[in-house]
Amino acid sequence: MTKLQFHFECLDGNYFYVAEADRTTTYTITTDIPELEEKTGELDEKATNEFLKELELAQIERWDRHFTAEQSEIEDAVKWSLTYENENGVYKSDGVESYEPYTYEHLIRALILCDKNAEYFLIGK
Repeated sequence: MTKLQFHFECLDGNYFYVAEADRTTTYTITTDIPELEEKTGELDEKATNEFLKELELAQIERWDRHFTAEQSEIEDAVKWSLTYENENGVYKSDGVESYEPYTYEHLIRALILCDKNAEYFLIGK
């Protein structure tokens, strides 16, 4: 069983994504960001395999705990955090603005399988 919780906060609002994947993936999205919509759904087995492959490529287990702008005195308005759980353990990470892991895009590609509008989270892309 794989579990993923992703939270994105910006000036437009908040986005919460929660998913559990086994043979299929069930997910719930709650948001108050005007461009995005709340929904629940389920990915079939084929889409779940794609979802899990993107999470594998994201290598979340290797991410730093925090991605921050230590050298900047400006507090960013964009923040993200996630909790990822798989058979190997529980991993948590968070960041601000464009301070993100190199493989962050794979996380977002996994989200896009459930929510086409998740490309919104490709910061600076």
